[in-house]
Amino acid sequence: MNGGGGPVTVAGVTVDPGSRRDLAPPASESYTGDRTTLPMAVLNGVSDGPRVFVTAAVHGDELNGIATCRRLLDHLDPGALSGLVVVVPIVNVLGAQLNSRYLPDRRDLNRSFPGSHAGSMAARIAKLVTDEVLNGSDLGIDLHTAASHRTNHPQVRLDTSDAVALDAAIAFGAPFVLDAKQRPGSLRATAADRGVPVLTYEGGGPSRFDEAAVDVAERGVLRVLHRLGMVGGAPDPAHPNPMVLHESRWLRADRGGILGLRVHPGEHVEVGQPLWETVSPLGEERAIHEAEAEGYVIGSTTLPLVQPGQAIIHLALPGDRVPSEDDPSDEEDLDDEGDDESPLGRGTSSF
Repeated sequence: MNGGGGPVTVAGVTVDPGSRRDLAPPASESYTGDRTTLPMAVLNGVSDGPRVFVTAAVHGDELNGIATCRRLLDHLDPGALSGLVVVVPIVNVLGAQLNSRYLPDRRDLNRSFPGSHAGSMAARIAKLVTDEVLNGSDLGIDLHTAASHRTNHPQVRLDTSDAVALDAAIAFGAPFVLDAKQRPGSLRATAADRGVPVLTYEGGGPSRFDEAAVDVAERGVLRVLHRLGMVGGAPDPAHPNPMVLHESRWLRADRGGILGLRVHPGEHVEVGQPLWETVSPLGEERAIHEAEAEGYVIGSTTLPLVQPGQAIIHLALPGDRVPSEDDPSDEEDLDDEGDDESPLGRGTSSF
C-alpha cells in the first residue's frame, strides 16, 4: 500500500490526507521561453490503500481519455477514498495543442520512456512522468484510442500472465481483454520494469469524443478502483462477461479501390464470412476478402479508399496463442513476421 492515510509528496507538493491538489509541474518550454506544464490532480485518501495512476493523451490527438479523466474527477472524493489516485488527463500537452499524435519534434512520446532529464523534448517529458507518476505506484490505467484513420472497439490490453492486472482488467468490464506484447519505450513497458502493472484501454478513434468509448472507460476505471478497495461503490460494467483473447492480427487489402466493410468493430466472424469488398472507381473490378479463421473484430480502418497492403480489420483470435502487439502508428505499420502463414483471410476477385 503506497498511498493515503498520511501526507504524500508529488512533484514537490505535499498533499494532506483527505484532500486534492491540482498540480502543474513544468514539462517543457516554447521557443519564446513560455513554460508548458503537465496538469495533474492528486487525490490523497483518508486511509491507507493502493496508489493508482490514470493517464490520458500520451498521444496528443487521442481525446477520449481526456473526457474520461474529467468525468472521473467529478466522481472521486478524497474524503471517501482509501489510497492515492494521480490523474494526468493530458500527458502530451504540446501534441494536444496541435491535435497531433506526436510532439512538435515528431517524436512519439510513447516510445520515449523512461526518459532522461538531459534528452530530447520527449525524453524530458517522459522522465517527469516516470519520476512523479509511475514510480511508487501499485497499478496504472493508460487511456488511448486508435491511431489516425482507425477506430478500436473498447478493449483492455495487458500482460495476462500478471494475475493482479488480469483481475483488474476483467473488473474493468470492457468487451475484450487482450494479451498484448509490450513495446520498448512505452509507458506500459517502463512501468512493468518497475513492477507496476498497467492496463492500456483502447476505445474509439482520434481527434473526437466518442461517447460510447468514454462511458466504457469511465465505468471501467471506477470499477477497478472499487475492486482494489479504494472506493465504496462502482457502476455496472459496460460488458458483464469480458472475453480474454491472446492473439490478434491486422488483415490487409490485396487490391486497391473503394472500400466496403461487411463487418464492423465488435462483431464475431466465422470462417468464410465476407469481411470487406474493394471496387475499382469505374466498378469493373471487385475483390472480396473472406475470413479463413473465426475471430472478433476489435478495430478497423475508417478510410473509404484503400491501397494494397493497407490494414483494414484488426481481428482477435480465440484460444491460447502468442500475445498480440499494440497498434502500430502509420510510420510503424509493418507486417508481422509470418503474416502470410496466419489463417486469417483470403481474397477473391471478380472482373
